[in-house]
Amino acid sequence: MDERESAAIREYLDREQIREAFNRYAFGVDSSDPEAVLSVFDDPCTLITQAPGKPPRRYEGRAAVERFFTRGLINELKLLRHRITDNLITVHGDQADARLYWDEIREQNGQLILGGGIYFDKLRRVGDEWKFTERHAMTTYWITLIENVDEHALATRILLAPRPRNVRV
Repeated sequence: MDERESAAIREYLDREQIREAFNRYAFGVDSSDPEAVLSVFDDPCTLITQAPGKPPRRYEGRAAVERFFTRGLINELKLLRHRITDNLITVHGDQADARLYWDEIREQNGQLILGGGIYFDKLRRVGDEWKFTERHAMTTYWITLIENVDEHALATRILLAPRPRNVRV
C-alpha cells in the first residue's frame, strides 16, 4: 500500500470515528445520559445553542457544558428521539469540521413536537477518538404536532414506549 492509499484509509477511518461521536451524542441525549454526552466533548470545549429568531447562547468551558447537559438532561420527557443526516466532514490532520442536519421528535410539557436544525461542529482527535471542541446547535424549525398529549391521545393517537435511561453501547 502506498502513502496515498494509506492516507485515504486513515481519512475514511477518521470520518467513521467522527460519525460515531455524532451517534454517541444523540443516543446520550435521547436516553438522558449526561456522562455519555459529555464523553464526546473535549476539554476545553464550547457549546452554542440557538433557537429560531434568537441570538446564540454560548457555554464556554468544560464546566459550563457539563452544567448545561447535567441540568438539561434531567427531565420527564416521555419521548425524545434524534435523527442525524447529511453529514459533511472535512478532516485536517488531527482537527475536523462538520456540518449535519438533525431532526427530533419529543413530548414536552404535554405537547408532541417535531423540531430540527443544523449542527456546526469543530472536533479534535484525542487518542483514538474524536471529540467536540465546539458544537453549535442551530434550531431551524419547531412544530407542535399535538397540543395536548393526554391519556385520550395516548390511548387513541400515540403509542409511546418507555424512554430508555442511561443505555450504554
